[in-house]
Amino acid sequence: MMTSPHERMVPDIEYAIADGERLRLDLYLPETPGPHPVSLWVHGGAWLFGDRFSGATSFVAGLVERGVAIASIDYRLGEAGAFPASVDDVRAAVRWLRANGSEHGLATARIGAWGASAGGHLSLMAALGARGGPPSDRIDVVVDYFGPTDLLARLSRTELEREVLPDPPDARYLRTTVKTLDPDWARAASPLYQRLDQAPPTLIVHGDRDHQIALDQSQRMHQALVAAGRDSQLLVLGGAGHEDLRFQSSWVLDTTAAFLRHHLTGC
Repeated sequence: MMTSPHERMVPDIEYAIADGERLRLDLYLPETPGPHPVSLWVHGGAWLFGDRFSGATSFVAGLVERGVAIASIDYRLGEAGAFPASVDDVRAAVRWLRANGSEHGLATARIGAWGASAGGHLSLMAALGARGGPPSDRIDVVVDYFGPTDLLARLSRTELEREVLPDPPDARYLRTTVKTLDPDWARAASPLYQRLDQAPPTLIVHGDRDHQIALDQSQRMHQALVAAGRDSQLLVLGGAGHEDLRFQSSWVLDTTAAFLRHHLTGC
């Protein structure tokens, strides 16, 4: 992949092997002297599609130009990545960064996670369920672009709806159907129902015309974080739909980079 004049790339790094699948990441590094603050980029795709190159040209390059190094990761998809496997992959990437990031000029005492759609969900889940270490899989700041936060609500149906509507990808991610859904399992896979009193600073960005992931998913997550006494910011983009080009606007990327830099470096 071509890089911009503001970045250099270390490609195709194996960060873990999970059930025989080799998981890889690409590091995108600013050309300025390090050590650089660093965040994961966790792509979207309904837990079924996409790869670490998704968003690399727009989102990732935009953050690197603004001084934040990015580790763009692959994670298990589909049946192999069903909950909680893909969450475990995100945590494994954090552990790799803590163990190896300094060799690439990264400041790894604090690490961020940034994702879109399913990637936003995975970033939140990994941050809210860190398991320690060493090396630590703690995530110190999260940026969530329009990720689902309450899978139970997304899978709730009336009796008629259960008969006539197709199951959404959330059901496949939970290895279930709307007819056989275990509410406790859906809650276990939902950021909204995790313990929030130790949640890291969180920036949530969502469009008010999103017909795939309702804005209410982000609003309720933000309200729950605030109620738990945590630092949460909600940015609503008027007129923006799911995966809208407005999320690539310079001012949105400025805001994202500033939030990450502030909480990763204090600057």
